[in-house]
Amino acid sequence: MKKQCSLQRIYKGLAGMVLAGLMMGPSLAWAQDDVIARVVAVQGEATLMTDSSTITRGSALREGDQVNTGPDTRVRMRFIGGSLLTLGENAEFEIASYRPATDTEPQDAHFRLLSGVILAVAEGATPDAQDYRIETSAATMGIRGTIIWGGYFIEDQADFILFGGGPVDVVNDQGTVTLTEPGQGTTVFVDEEGRAVQPPEIPEFWIPGKVFEAQTTISF
Repeated sequence: MKKQCSLQRIYKGLAGMVLAGLMMGPSLAWAQDDVIARVVAVQGEATLMTDSSTITRGSALREGDQVNTGPDTRVRMRFIGGSLLTLGENAEFEIASYRPATDTEPQDAHFRLLSGVILAVAEGATPDAQDYRIETSAATMGIRGTIIWGGYFIEDQADFILFGGGPVDVVNDQGTVTLTEPGQGTTVFVDEEGRAVQPPEIPEFWIPGKVFEAQTTISF
């Protein structure tokens, strides 16, 4: 029990470091009505596949846009409503749909991660995990919490870890698990196409070394 409490303090400390880094930097103005997000930081080379343009700080993002990142690249996006998404290297990311919350309607956020890794600081997540979800070929993250990391960074598997807040459902056709405490993670083994070959594993607390490796994939 003492060991688990100690590990949880480490996870929470890492989550705090991640969140502090994400919040750094000024906000950018929203110029067009259909803009739902702006790129707030870029390291390396990334492409907006919609028009094959190079992504820079301030680039506007809209529904249907796809962002591809190169080697040693990071891209951080701030969405209307305050959510922050950070992509690691060699990622393929698509904004399937996005509608910010209103006085009468909850936020509707649906993203697809085709390769690479992502860190989501999800503002406005509701108790309904369908309102904010990130889909991968291995599993979908139904986000009801705050800070979740997931994607492909170890061969033949996809990994998901809750950094802060919670809960987050990790779902595929073969099963569902729920991450409820910071530091809990799950693994889904995948085929050559990145598709699940089994249900998500029973959540367990990751060792600090694996947490650190996950953090470095999205750190600037």
